[in-house]
Amino acid sequence: MMDTVQSISSAYPTELTELGKCLVKHEETYTGMLILAFTAISWKDTTICNRTASIICWTLLRPVTTGNLLPEAVTFFFNSVLSALQIHGQHEVCNNALTQLALFIYESLRPRYPELRAVMSEVPGINLEALYQFDQKLMDPKATKLGEKKRKDQFRKFLAGTIGTALCQQFKKEVHIKNLPTLFKKPKEVKDMVLQSEPLGLEALFAPTPAAL
Repeated sequence: MMDTVQSISSAYPTELTELGKCLVKHEETYTGMLILAFTAISWKDTTICNRTASIICWTLLRPVTTGNLLPEAVTFFFNSVLSALQIHGQHEVCNNALTQLALFIYESLRPRYPELRAVMSEVPGINLEALYQFDQKLMDPKATKLGEKKRKDQFRKFLAGTIGTALCQQFKKEVHIKNLPTLFKKPKEVKDMVLQSEPLGLEALFAPTPAAL
């Protein structure tokens, strides 16, 4: 468990400033900061989502991941990330930040909170067998761990069903064009068969006669 948290922290900014360390000592203030951060990632602003998910959320949450969090609080944090993916998942930058955040939360808290497994199983289209194997490797300290990139790619596939329509496409009006009638075609000209079947006067005039021969 501690090894997982340490491996996560090595790839993510987790240091609080002196002001931040002072604020987290006050439970009410700290709780309010966590709620605000995990709510902000669902605001309809991709810049706020990206910066909050990549810098603030895990930095605030990490110090309490080894403590005794309420199961309701854990599911709130994780569901907040899934909701943000539904809103901003179409944007690659936000998708990367949110997927990384979801992976950090799941890997650090899943061993002690089976509720996260229940939340993951409700993701539309998720491969439950692959999720089971992922959990087995996560829970077994002797299991061979995949690299961070492979774990992230696998987790991204798990969360693919949460991604909704991009903000720029949500109010787009669909235009459906019905089948149009065929264009008018000019009728094919009919050749004058009379010209080909009846001899002309000129032909009779110049035609040789037996008397002339």
